[in-house]
Formats: sequence, structure tokens, C-alpha cells
Amino acid sequence: MYLLDSDAARKLCQYLLLDEFAASLGCGLQELAVLPQLKFQLSTQNESKALKKLGSREAVLLAQALVAAAVEIDLSPDAANNLLQISRPDIDSGEAVMFASLSQRDQDMMISGDKRAYVALSGIEGHPLVEGLWLRLICLEEAILLILRCFPFELVSDRIRARSDVDMSLRIAFGSSSANTQETVIAALESYLGDLAQSTGGKYRSLAEKLAPADNRPRKTNGSID
Repeated sequence: MYLLDSDAARKLCQYLLLDEFAASLGCGLQELAVLPQLKFQLSTQNESKALKKLGSREAVLLAQALVAAAVEIDLSPDAANNLLQISRPDIDSGEAVMFASLSQRDQDMMISGDKRAYVALSGIEGHPLVEGLWLRLICLEEAILLILRCFPFELVSDRIRARSDVDMSLRIAFGSSSANTQETVIAALESYLGDLAQSTGGKYRSLAEKLAPADNRPRKTNGSID
């Protein structure tokens, strides 16, 4: 299961890249999980309000399809206890619930559109639950890199550049006044990921590590990576 936070869900719908993202993961929308409040945050039951929030009829249809198909995140009692250990002022309640939910199933991964949540998570020291999450966290820039592996660059570039109001980092990466080349875009996205790794004290891991088979992933022993 892939846990999709509300920010990433909204932006992927606005970019009209939700289906492409699911396909890049090799899954359908029914294998995504979202917070129960997403349908209210995106006003999917009121099309006029949803249109104001999402900006296009196509984005509204994608959001409605996501809410209809995705699993709603529901914490078990044990995960709810973990939530108490993760909660802190610089992690909003939705992100904290998603971090806690990851503790329920070892194979789940989380996609967030807010890198600040990952930086805040890195401030929790010495907690076994948190230490086990880093290979299961993906940010929006990595989601775009995954899509670029499976779909034509021009398609992705055109859709992102058509919505320059959605995300400033992606607007810069893909070019605002004129389109950047694929090489420039990938370099920019990788630079953002390098900054995130630095901001988390090296805890944020590379996409290659996260997508590697579990048996081939580096193991942490005595504070070092094998």
C-alpha cells in the first residue's frame, strides 16, 4: 500500500499525473491510501468548490476517482499509541497520522508533498519507530522522477508547466518562461533531494535504496550503514 498525503494527492491531481504516478508504482488507485479528511479538503462532493480548489474539471474528476477508489487510513490501537510518540508541534496532525500508520505494515510506503514534515521527523532522535521509516518515505520530487522513468518527458513537462501555480519547486525545475531540457529538470530534482538529505542530517535516503529489494537494502548497525 502507498500512503498519499493530502498535499501530494492534490498536486498530482492538479498536474493530471495521478494515473501516471500509480502506473509508475505498478499499482492502481485502489492500492493507494489517503486520510479520511481528503474528500473534505478537496471538496470532492461539491464540484463548484472542488473546481475552485483544484483549478480544472479534469483535476476534479481525478480527485473524485482517487477518493472513491483509495483506502482510507485507519489506525490500529498500536499505531495510535505510536502516534503519541511521533506527535510534535512541527509535524501537523495529518502527517503524524501517516507516519504512525506506516508502523502497521512494514511493506507500506508514504508519499508526501511537504518536505518540511520529513525535516521535522529527522528531529526525533533515538526512536526505533522513526529510524525504521526512512527507507519508506518518498517526496513529490521523487514521485515526478518515477513518472519520468515510465512516461515521455514532454508529456510530464507540458502538464507541470501548464499549472505553474501548483508547486514553486517544480515550476523552477521544469521552467516557467520556457521549458527546461530533461537533463536540466532531472539535475534540479536531484538537487532538491540532495538538499533534503542535508536538511535531515543524512537520514533521508536515495530513491535507489528505497526501490531496492528488501534483501539488498543497506542495514544500519551501530549507527553506520553496511
